[in-house]
Order: sequence, then C-alpha cells, then structure tokens
Amino acid sequence: MSSYGSSIGKQVMLVAHEPPGTEHLGVRLLASALLQAGFRPSIVPLLAPGELEATVAQVIAGRPCLVGVSLSDPLVAPLLLAFVRLLRQQGFAGHITVGGALATLQRKELLADHPAIDSVVRHAGELAIVALARAVTARRTLDNVPGLTTRTSEGAGNPQAFAPPSLRPLRKAELPTVIGIPKADIAASRGCAGQCAYCGVSALQRDLRAEHRRLRLPLPELRSNIRRNVDDIAEEVADLYHRRGVRVGHFVDDNLLGPDATAAKEWLLSFERALLRRRVGKMAWRVMMEPRAINEDVADLLARMGFLSVLVGLESLTSRGLVALGRQGAPEASLLALRRLASRGIAPVINILALRPGDSLDDARAELAALDRVDDYAWDVLPLSVWPGTRLAEELATRGQLVGRGAGLAWRPSDPRAERFLFALDRLRIAGLAWLLRRPNAVEASFALRAADRLGLVGASRARVEQADLWLARFQQERRRFLWQALALAESSLGPREFGQAVEGLAGQVARELQPYDQQLAALLDEMQWPPLEGATQAPASNPSHRLASRWLAGTVFIAMSASCSSSALSIHKQPASDASVLQDSATPVQTDVAPVVQADVAPDGPVFTKLDVSNPRLPDVGATPSGDAFDALCDTNALGRQVAKATGAAFCDLVPPPADYGTIVVLDGDGRAVNLLTLPDRQPVLTGSALQAWLDGVSTMRWPCLAGQEVAFSCGFLLY
Repeated sequence: MSSYGSSIGKQVMLVAHEPPGTEHLGVRLLASALLQAGFRPSIVPLLAPGELEATVAQVIAGRPCLVGVSLSDPLVAPLLLAFVRLLRQQGFAGHITVGGALATLQRKELLADHPAIDSVVRHAGELAIVALARAVTARRTLDNVPGLTTRTSEGAGNPQAFAPPSLRPLRKAELPTVIGIPKADIAASRGCAGQCAYCGVSALQRDLRAEHRRLRLPLPELRSNIRRNVDDIAEEVADLYHRRGVRVGHFVDDNLLGPDATAAKEWLLSFERALLRRRVGKMAWRVMMEPRAINEDVADLLARMGFLSVLVGLESLTSRGLVALGRQGAPEASLLALRRLASRGIAPVINILALRPGDSLDDARAELAALDRVDDYAWDVLPLSVWPGTRLAEELATRGQLVGRGAGLAWRPSDPRAERFLFALDRLRIAGLAWLLRRPNAVEASFALRAADRLGLVGASRARVEQADLWLARFQQERRRFLWQALALAESSLGPREFGQAVEGLAGQVARELQPYDQQLAALLDEMQWPPLEGATQAPASNPSHRLASRWLAGTVFIAMSASCSSSALSIHKQPASDASVLQDSATPVQTDVAPVVQADVAPDGPVFTKLDVSNPRLPDVGATPSGDAFDALCDTNALGRQVAKATGAAFCDLVPPPADYGTIVVLDGDGRAVNLLTLPDRQPVLTGSALQAWLDGVSTMRWPCLAGQEVAFSCGFLLY
C-alpha cells in the first residue's frame, strides 16, 4: 500500500455529479459520517468534461488520504471514470474508491476494466467509508472493512445495508430553492418493496441477499424498504424549517409509503403529528407513491399536509402492460387514484413505458390510445431502459436482445417495426418531447405554481394553477399527436433513409410547435413576485421562470452518431481538396450542399444512407498517437470524416443541431464508439492530450448501438451527464 495517505492527515475528497440547485444526498451522508469520525471531508462537484482537468488539479492540491467517487447510474459514469483515470495519470498515489448503485451492481467489471480504482463500496456507504479512511491512514489491511470489494475479495459484510440512515446529510451552505424559497430533499428509507424485473433498485435488493448470506442473518429474504423512525425524520424537517427556512420538501424515496393504503395512512398521520409537535408550519411537499396506496383517506391526508405533486408509479395504462412489467393492480384502479389526487388540487405525474420486450406495435398503440384518458395529468412516455444486474437484463441477454455496454446498454426489439418506433421515440424526446428538456419544465412549473399558492407568494393564486392545468392538457394533446405520427412512421413502408429523414422532420416540428406552451407557462411564472435569490447580483425580474429550466442541461452531453447522413437537415463537413478522392471512391454519392431546414410534411431529398457492413473490418481502434493507418484519438473533425467515409462508404456529416442548452457533442464512429468530444455550437475540442485520452478510455468499454450494424438509418441521441 502506498504511504501517500499516511503523510497527509485526514482530508477525504468526495467527487460526484451534483448540479447547481441539487444536493447529492448519498455523498452528503458519507461526508457527515466522515466528519463525525474526525475526518475532513470535501465534496467536489464534477458536471462536465470541460471541468476534468481543473477538478483533478483541485483534488491533487487537496492532498487527500482517500478519494471517493460516486458512480450512481450509467449516465454519470463515463465522466467520473474519466476523472479517476486522469487523477491517477496525474500522479495521485492515494486510495481511490467508488460507490453508488451502479458501482455496487458492476463492481467486478469496474475493477477489471479500470485499474485506477482500488476498491468499491457496496450498498450503503456511511460505515464503510469511515472504516476505509481509518484503514488507509493507519496503513492497515482492508480485509475487515465492512462492505468493501477489492480485486482480491468481497471482504466483510456490510450491516449498514440493512439499517436506515442514522445521520443527516451534510447540507450545502446555500440550499437549493424553488420559486426563490429554500427546499430540501429528504431520504426517509432505503430500498423498495417492489420487485419489478426492470428496476435498478430491485437489482440492488437481489444483490442484498448475497450480503444477507455473508452476514449470516436469520431472515430468509428481503421484501420491503427500510424506513427511518418517523420522529427522526420529523426532527430533520423541523431543523431545516426553523433554522434554514426550508418550506419545500421532496421525499426522494422510491417507495416510501408502500402498496398498502392503511399502512400509508398510518404513516402519514404519524408524520403529521410529529411535525405538529415540533411546530413545523405550512410546507409544500412532493413524494412518489404506488396507486394502490391512494384511497380517499390517504388523498385527504396528502392534501391537508401540503403534498402538491405525487409521482404515481403507474408505468402502463393497459392490463397487458402491467402484467408484462410484473406490476400489480388494474388500469381502472390506477386511474381512480389519479382522479382522487387531482380532485384535491394535487398534481399527479405519471410515466408510461411505451413498449416492453415481447410487445408488438399493437401494444404500443394500446398505450397511446389510453393516453387521452390522462391528458389532465402530466404524463411522459419513455423507452424502457435496461439496468445491469436486473432480471430483465438477464432475460434479454439470453434472448440475444441486449446490445451495448455501460451507458449504452439497451435492448433491441425482435420486431423491426417496434425497433423503428423506439428509435423515433428516442429522437423526439431529445428534440423536446421529454419534460426534462423543456424550458420551463412543465412538471416543475406546475409544482412551482401550486407551491407559490400554498405558501402565499405575491401574485400567486389558484386561478394561475388552473390556467396552467388547462394549458397542460392542450400541451398533452399536441405531444400525443407527435407520438401517433411516430407510430405511423414505424409502420410505414419507408426505407431506412426515408424513415430517418421523416423522423428528423418530425423532430423539427416538435421543437417548433411545442415552444408556445413553454412561453405560456413562463409568462404565468414570471407574473409572480419571486423572492430574490440570496447572493444574486441582479434582480430576478427578468425571466425568473428560467430558474425552472432543467437543472441537468448545463452539464449534459449530447451523443451523436457520425457514421451516416439520414436527413437533408444535416451539414456535411467540407473535406480538403487533397482528400476528395476518398469520397469520390465511395459507393455513395456525396451531396456537398444541403438544405438547412426540413419541411414539416415532406421527407426531403438528402444524402443516401449506407449501412455499415458489419462483415467488413471494423474501423481502426482508437489510439493515443497516430501510427500508420491507425486512427488518432486526438483527431480533428475532418480526420474523423475521412475514416468514416473509408469504412462506411458514406459522407461524414453533422446531425441536426441538438437543443440549444447542450454544450457538448460526443462524436461516435460507425461501431458506436466515442472518438471525440466537441463544444457546441462551434465544434471545437473540449479536451486535448491526456485529458481527452482519459475520457476516451473511460468510455472504451461502452457502445452506443444506434447505428452499429442496426437496420434503422437514423440520427441517434443519448443524454449523458
């Protein structure tokens, strides 16, 4: 073991993706545990690739005995893995550990693929991080650290995995706000009572059974979430209310109240009484619930306590869909739960998985047909994502329908028409069909208007809430129309090239035609008198609604396939004259000038798509330096274009520009591998030298399978933080 840590005291640095306006509760619980144990924790946010070098320099300058990195999900992993690699390359010799949901589920793969990582903390990390820090500073063996996996063993069991959090997170000096009012996320439990085949939390529950056996605990299996004591939660809320001015609370738990309405009522009553005893006054709350738990009494309690928005775990509006997802209940009962909430002024929010493995387009059609019954509520239609370690991932792999790795893990329908629909859905969501990408986010706007009314902000009123609900219903009808058009395109006889063009045209319509609804919601928000932000250098009178823009967009990376052109809205890179022969030899005619706008109703002419022939040799591997025909990882855009043209017979092109809020684009080769990282809109390298190579190495095991040997000639986009 290196002696680096023993000479530098008790500084521990925790690196995580923590955007402004958020608090990463998992990392902040670790910081609290370290502080209580006598260490000096620092939380270092890393939001975008352009911050890599500065963050590495900051950590090295801090001389920590231990660096902990949060790998909570596949979207944040590439950036943080790049940080780990660059940190080690820049000379850091101390211990690096990673933790979080993704790290727990893929600990063996992470340790095998990333030599810079020394260990992985499994499940809850408060106990493990303190024991690890003590072992590192004392230069002791790590074998007895609870819940720590190394390359040599799984080590001791982690009893903290079966206990509710006993500490409060180390909060930011300046708390996040909603409509200018301090808010706090609250974690009241661990785990989930559900056992859905597709859910990452369910995969963690499965992994906990192995931990259960390691500790030789008597209970045969785990079937419920682990909740904190109600008084403990109320004490935390009271402290935030009286000392920090918090008036907005969000329970971030996956399933805090469980499926039983009687138990949910009892918990809410206990929590209400505990808050009253501590003189906690009026607050605005958000929570996630199962529809089965929402009866009349529970809905009354939620309204009385100030729960203004409830994310209802519905996932499907059809009986067949619920069975396919392994969810209990019936569609009618779920719709009744939504009506109960709405009749009390509570905004229901639902997510619908449009297509499941084994489904046909008839199943997707049934889900879309049912959407007209929920236009009064904020719904979103999502593609089913695949988490590693789930039963779904295992089943898909067995059937040969699992594609990609890491952040690019995805499933491929057996029906080509269903695959086309999923591609179209993904592209339309990127274009702005998803709430996450709207400015302001309609779900956030709805909650903000309700919170303003409940908390008595100047200019707030119930009439504004009702007006927003009316606009939301109209907004939903437009979104539904685009989904039906995507379904029609998927069923059409269009060839791959024409299909890609038509979907790009539809994506352009989404971006243009939904914008007026954003403006209407923003106007409602801006008419209120929002409290000024603490420390702000100017008054918030101009566009305060922009505070409700998605907090993720500033650090989001847009990933785009560069191997082919599927729309005349694309602009082809001008190749140097000396390289003209490369394109002239191609089997695909090259169009050197393309129209800048896709017409709404016509699939325009454009460059011919040439599908990558997977029987041909793959593109040369990415390397750190040029060598012969090898493709340099530090290539410029024209060099990339030449390589893609040689491998695919297609001109290299840029995609239709992603939403304006994106700052970065990842360029992929025809095999779905990242080969460069450019700024938007000027397309300049974000990173160079060792920093770029570290980022490329961080994603080297990943594939984004949008056009890597697939049938759909279509511009592909992913969100990656």
